[in-house]
Amino acid sequence: MEQKDCENQVVAMAYVPWQNFYKVYEPEKALMVGTIFPELNKPFLGRRMAKR
Repeated sequence: MEQKDCENQVVAMAYVPWQNFYKVYEPEKALMVGTIFPELNKPFLGRRMAKR
């Protein structure tokens, strides 16, 4: 693919929902889990979630 083929292409699009700031973790917990917002606390389980 030549570079001129990409001139009119969008690099990326993002969807970012509004974050409601009504409930937050205490600072110590926020540092442990990596976010102050409980809604964003999505622990990484290290495996695919699909059943075998």
